[in-house]
Amino acid sequence: MAQNMHNAVIHLGHQNGTVTLWTPNLPHPAVRLLAHFGPVTGLSIDPSTGGRYMATSGQDGVVKVWDCRNWKGAVRQWTSRGGGGELEWSQKGALAVATGGTVNRSVGILEAINPNAVYRSSFTTSIPHTSHTPSTSFIRQVFILVPGAGEPNFDSSEADPFENKKARREKEVKALLDKIQPDMIALDPEFVGSLAPPPKLTTAVDDKTDLTFSRLPRLERLRVQGKADETEEGDEDAVGDDGDENAPKRSKAEKEKKKMRGKNKSLKRYLRKQRKNVIDPKAVAVREKLEKQREERKKAIAVAKGEVKDKQPSALDRFKRPS
Repeated sequence: MAQNMHNAVIHLGHQNGTVTLWTPNLPHPAVRLLAHFGPVTGLSIDPSTGGRYMATSGQDGVVKVWDCRNWKGAVRQWTSRGGGGELEWSQKGALAVATGGTVNRSVGILEAINPNAVYRSSFTTSIPHTSHTPSTSFIRQVFILVPGAGEPNFDSSEADPFENKKARREKEVKALLDKIQPDMIALDPEFVGSLAPPPKLTTAVDDKTDLTFSRLPRLERLRVQGKADETEEGDEDAVGDDGDENAPKRSKAEKEKKKMRGKNKSLKRYLRKQRKNVIDPKAVAVREKLEKQREERKKAIAVAKGEVKDKQPSALDRFKRPS
């Protein structure tokens, strides 16, 4: 397990060779990556590049460097002798890989792997763990000193060697006050300080409180989407009439009449939702389709009664010009 100090995301390596990235605001991994064909034995984040690169090692003996900005594939990979082991990035971007009794230190990991640029040290016993000494200029593993691997000028606010008990207590209080919200932890920390997109909120339910779109009642959600019926309900014949504020109110009998069978179909409800003073091409097309279906039904009834004789189709109808 390792934490990206740039965006506070937790990186976990698993026995099935996958690496998952976890944030507090998601119940599932933000990223699931198949890094190795065997268990992941080492995981480290490069602090010199702002947490952009991640190095992993597995029991398949392969060391891979990944770009945390996109997960299309490994940036660099090579096979280490002795199988998988521990690895650690230094403060200056040097990667130390410990496999068995050998420690390899690569200077430029993004450049071509040059055997002359790799420092090797061998021991008779296995190395269980590799770490870098903070606020110093060398890598500490047993008695190996590598100059230039660490940050020579340490930040006294991060690690103060002259810190007393009172200063340590004040530091803990300040750290708790500066604690960020869990929603601010994400893969891309650049969204902090930027303009948030306008959420779909409404104050129709209560003027004092705002509710999210998912928690609104169905009528309020339709109103936010612009699909609510905000006009007076009328029959199908009254859809095209002009609205009049001085028109008499409908009686109770007329309102009950609209609830008859066949008067409250979905198609007719859609037509009633359109505003009277707005010409919607979609609504006009629906009305034309409805009128055409009504004429076809009347014609079929007339043909069935024998009032109108159905014309027999002819082979010459294909040459007839449309009227």
